[in-house]
Amino acid sequence: MIAVLLLAAALSASGSAAAPAAPADPAADARKLYDAGRYDEAAAAFETLAAAAPRDAARQYDLGGALFKAGRLGRATASYERAFALDPRDSNIRFNLAYALRRAGEDFTPPGAPPALFWAFTALSERELAGLHWLAAWAALLLASAGLLSRARRETLSAGTAAAAAAWLFFGLWWGALRLVLPPDRGVIVAPHAELRHGPGPNFGVAFTAPEGRRVRVLGASGAWLEVGVLKEGARGWIEASAVERL
Repeated sequence: MIAVLLLAAALSASGSAAAPAAPADPAADARKLYDAGRYDEAAAAFETLAAAAPRDAARQYDLGGALFKAGRLGRATASYERAFALDPRDSNIRFNLAYALRRAGEDFTPPGAPPALFWAFTALSERELAGLHWLAAWAALLLASAGLLSRARRETLSAGTAAAAAAWLFFGLWWGALRLVLPPDRGVIVAPHAELRHGPGPNFGVAFTAPEGRRVRVLGASGAWLEVGVLKEGARGWIEASAVERL
């Protein structure tokens, strides 16, 4: 009887040792840190996940949320901006980006622009507009070429050629207008009360200060300094490169 019990115990121990460990889930671990209020640690975990999948809007969104809760408004805004660029139709991303910008004293929707119209204007990402622009361009060129090669089909293809050319122009203008409103060379101020100077160096006088989280356009660089234009006010100045997170 004792021998039987010992054999059963040995087999049970052997089976337990051979059982595979549960696979690691870094995303779940990061979420647990966030839910526990350990926001700095959660931000570090989400940052690793976002770096491994830079085209994943959800990863950028989660990183932005953890950074915002950790009190790092500038970096949170930069993460929300990246998420918005990847998935501009996501309502949660839009809401949180707008909220973060308001905390920095900036509106997501430009003053005077109807919110519904601005939503429609920014509903497609720059990559999507570029893709549609070039797809329409190729369609127009192919249809025009086919019409030139075949007189019999020229009249039939003319309407399609005109429509493709109009789409080419339409998406091209839309793409260009979006780049004017949301320039690709943007950045976000990540230093509190950043000083913008009249020139690239600490020996130049301070022109004005800008709060953390304010968006800027990078206009040039000189050593460890960047020339930027603040998107809201349009003011220009030089700022230390470490004070700006480029998008």
